Amino acid sequence: MLILKSEEISGILDEKNLIAYFGKERINLPKNSFIEPGDIVRLKNREFIALKPDSQFFNEISGRNTQAVLPLDTSYIIHAAGILPGTCILEAGAGTGSLSYSILKAIGSKGKLVTMDINKSTIDIARGNVERFMLPDNWETIHGDIRSDNLPGKYDAAILDIPDPWDAVENMKKHIVPGGYLVTYSPNFNQAEKNVIAMKKLNFYVLETVELIKRNIIVRENATRPDNNIIDHTAFISIGVRTSSI
Repeated sequence: MLILKSEEISGILDEKNLIAYFGKERINLPKNSFIEPGDIVRLKNREFIALKPDSQFFNEISGRNTQAVLPLDTSYIIHAAGILPGTCILEAGAGTGSLSYSILKAIGSKGKLVTMDINKSTIDIARGNVERFMLPDNWETIHGDIRSDNLPGKYDAAILDIPDPWDAVENMKKHIVPGGYLVTYSPNFNQAEKNVIAMKKLNFYVLETVELIKRNIIVRENATRPDNNIIDHTAFISIGVRTSSI
């Protein structure tokens, strides 16, 4: 699968069957077409560039049935939580599957991701979205409650994208290895405050709480300026380390 992207819209190219999908619109490509990343494709009087299905395009083509973690937050979470090839990661709150997809790409085939959500339909949506891009055999999805359920194994990091992460911190202490990271993702100040207080109460060492702001720049000759559409708030990200104290 490839991504077809213009300045205005994005779509998916089924390379095997030579069919392009733009939302509900389906376009058949000429037989014997051969398209690789970087190629320019002309469809319906519009030019598209063919791109690899990288994480940054996931939200554009998956359909947002729930609030999605945006790429700027995803990249920072992966960096701050030490998510590397071969690591074992726990995620709570499946969302659209965008974070799951990025984690799976980061951990590689030797790592493992366990995603838990209290809503079975959300898990189904996330898995369906991810499986449009890849068919991972190291991803386990669990219908359950991260606040209280016992989980298989131990984890190098856990990411909580749920309404009340502070209620899950005690359970996370049982499942994160000493030195491992706990990341909470919450949209408002009161939630972030509760998350940090809960971590400190249970002897997590809190490294930081951050908010990421993205401002795109419109580049035109003699008229370069900031875009009017600024992503000035998505969520507050808190990073804690599981200490060895019990």
